[in-house]
Amino acid sequence: MKITNKVVYENLDKIFEEAPSFELKRKDKYVIFSDLHMGDGGSTDDFKSNSDLFKTALNDYYLGGSYSLILNGDVEELQRFKLKKIVERWKEVYELFDLFHQHTRLLKTIGNHDLELGLLKEKPYGYDLLEAFKLKHKKNHLFFFHGHQASKKYQKHNLLIGFTLKYFANPLGIKNYSVAHSSKKQYKIEKRAYHYSAYRKIVSVIGHTHRPLFESLHKVERLKYKIEQLCRDYAADKAMRTEETKDAIKANKKDLKKYYKQVRDTNYQNYVYNTIFHIPCLFNSGCVIGKRGMTCLEIENGMIRLVHWFDGNISKKYLQQSGYSPEPLGETGFYRMVVNEETLDYVFTRIKFLT
Repeated sequence: MKITNKVVYENLDKIFEEAPSFELKRKDKYVIFSDLHMGDGGSTDDFKSNSDLFKTALNDYYLGGSYSLILNGDVEELQRFKLKKIVERWKEVYELFDLFHQHTRLLKTIGNHDLELGLLKEKPYGYDLLEAFKLKHKKNHLFFFHGHQASKKYQKHNLLIGFTLKYFANPLGIKNYSVAHSSKKQYKIEKRAYHYSAYRKIVSVIGHTHRPLFESLHKVERLKYKIEQLCRDYAADKAMRTEETKDAIKANKKDLKKYYKQVRDTNYQNYVYNTIFHIPCLFNSGCVIGKRGMTCLEIENGMIRLVHWFDGNISKKYLQQSGYSPEPLGETGFYRMVVNEETLDYVFTRIKFLT
């Protein structure tokens, strides 16, 4: 059967209708991570480099803050490693997952790299595995699924991809984050998820592409808006006319120029935002295996925010940008930085009137 956009949308519809729904109360707090790609702790285990950062953030910040934990797919790298070896190596991580399950809530979806979990008769943990689920905010829905369901390639060739990773990528030491996530194929996945969400008038929260998205915006668009806002604040408010503001504008400009220099395909907006209005219906938690830390989404007190966690010893430049406000996590050497945030009421109001 030929896989078409119509088939993909029909599949997403089926998943949406069958997904369990949980009420999102104002007092509820959630943190959303995806794409851990946990392996056996060896040289080709992508999770290894940020494992201490992840464990510390979960234990010292989110568990202590009574957050519920959402793991949105590709937690285990089963296309490269055996589940038994992953569980043995990262026992302390699974113990943290158990604590969330026992004390708050843990919701875990299946991604394309851990599809095998859905076939197991006996799982190594006590919580459910979901294809997708919904959080109901008043009369609106946030739809959580990994994201590969919006891909023609992964629906048709996932087994072949797994074979390639296991027998070619692993021996060559190729890591998941070395994949060109700026490729047109990855943007097409986001485009389908974006248009489906706008049509449904819902917020979709995905992972899969490893690219953080906030209100359907890529990092480049966020940087442009940040620069514009800093310039506006500088012109309108004398208190903002400081060297710190100038330095923040310069730092963001440098980041923007660096992106355009590294990525040849900068015409991404044509792949995703080809609607009359920008619809804030697609969010992506990014990944845990980033070269400069990890990203996640937080939902708290009616707000949704994109957060970047990083090691202060490695990512010193973020500590020098007054445009952001990194918060140290005690004496751990790790930092939490809110990149963007908005109220869910405002997000859904824009979706309601602009779609």
